[in-house]
Amino acid sequence: MAQSNVEQIIGRAVTDEDFRQELINNPREACKEYDLTEDELDSLEKLDTQSLQAFAISLDKRITKKGGTGFV
Repeated sequence: MAQSNVEQIIGRAVTDEDFRQELINNPREACKEYDLTEDELDSLEKLDTQSLQAFAISLDKRITKKGGTGFV
């Protein structure tokens, strides 16, 4: 899996609640703007969504999209 693509997707997922929910509900659709291989998409479909949600919730609201500072 290309590290830069994964970093972008995971980073976006933990800071952007709407994208995170889309990634959880339909990873292939959420990632259509990224140049991913079939293996990468398969891996993203297997993400531990509970851990992803828990990590995102633990972040300081100032660095999330809904936090209103524009970091994303």
